[in-house]
Amino acid sequence: MLDWADDVLAMDATVLETLRAICGEQNTHKLRLYLGDRGVPDPMGQGDEVFNECAVLIEAGTALRINRRHP
Repeated sequence: MLDWADDVLAMDATVLETLRAICGEQNTHKLRLYLGDRGVPDPMGQGDEVFNECAVLIEAGTALRINRRHP
């Protein structure tokens, strides 16, 4: 399923490890944490402010990846 992807971004280390376990060696080089060196905290069960902070982090991670791929 991941053969078509250039990069696969995991939201946290637990998801990253799960992906590594199931994706096959040919795709492990594509797997990364969304923010490069840290995960995005799970906002479930928390208020709107925490969801907004999470959205900002996701947008920052997206910009980080786009800028690295398209200088």
